[in-house]
Amino acid sequence: MSTKNFSAARLVGVAFLFLWLAGLNAQAADKTLKLEAQLVLGSNDATTNGKPVSPQIEKKLKRLPLKWQHYSVVNEQQFTLAKDESKEVNLSDECQITVTSLGNERVKLTLQGNGQSVGNITQELKKGHVLVAGGSAGNTIVVLRQMD
Repeated sequence: MSTKNFSAARLVGVAFLFLWLAGLNAQAADKTLKLEAQLVLGSNDATTNGKPVSPQIEKKLKRLPLKWQHYSVVNEQQFTLAKDESKEVNLSDECQITVTSLGNERVKLTLQGNGQSVGNITQELKKGHVLVAGGSAGNTIVVLRQMD
C-alpha cells in the first residue's frame, strides 16, 4: 500500500469520525427534558403551609432580590418535553404555565395568572440551574428546574 493511499484512507476515516461525533452531539443537545415546576410561596413567617423548598432552591432564591426569608412548595408537577414540544401545567386555580422546549436545553416559560398572560421568559436550563418567575400575586413564585 502506498503512502498516498494510506493517508487518504486515514483522512476519510477521521472525517467520518468527526461527522459521527457531531451527530451524537446534536442528538444529545435535543434530548427530552425532564422538568419539575413548583409553585412556591414566600413568607417572613417561619411557620408556613406546605413543605419547605429544597436547600439548593432556597439558596438560589436567597441570592435574588426577594423580600422573603422562608419559602414553601404549594404544588409541584413533573413532566417531560421533547424538542419543539409545549406543555400546559396547572399549578393552582389561579396559576398556569406553558413550557416549550426550544432545543439545546433552552426553554420558554409563559406564566398566566387567572387566565391572563403575565409574561414569559426564555432561558437555557441546564441541570442544577433554575428558572424563577414571579407573577402578579405578591408572594408566589414559579420555579422551573431540570431534573436528573
